[in-house]
Amino acid sequence: MQPTRRLLLQWLPSLPLLGALARPALAQPTPRKLLMNQFRVAGLAYYDAKTVIHRMQAGDPLRLVAEPTNPHDEFAVEIWHGEHKLGYVPRSDNRHLSRLLRQGATLAGEVWEADPDATVWERVRAKIYLIV
Repeated sequence: MQPTRRLLLQWLPSLPLLGALARPALAQPTPRKLLMNQFRVAGLAYYDAKTVIHRMQAGDPLRLVAEPTNPHDEFAVEIWHGEHKLGYVPRSDNRHLSRLLRQGATLAGEVWEADPDATVWERVRAKIYLIV
């Protein structure tokens, strides 16, 4: 049987589907971590840091939560270690992080250093990364 134009037109709708099935799935790009900031966590004396600092280690994940309703600072960003609130991003460093969080950017924090014997303002240092 000789291929005809009519036969080709009948088979044409199924050709892209076959091509998609035969093609391997595209690999997802590996997320990159871009260092945004490093600082000492503020407000440690007022929250749960004293109960968890002895278990904290460098590299532990930290969660950042923008708090635009904070009565003292509209750019406040809370820092959480698991279910324990440690404190805040210092006011001098929080404006850009708060804006990124409110725009839906993915930020990841980690403990840089935790020293239970240091003064209260120097006990926990954090690193913040933008995930792209």
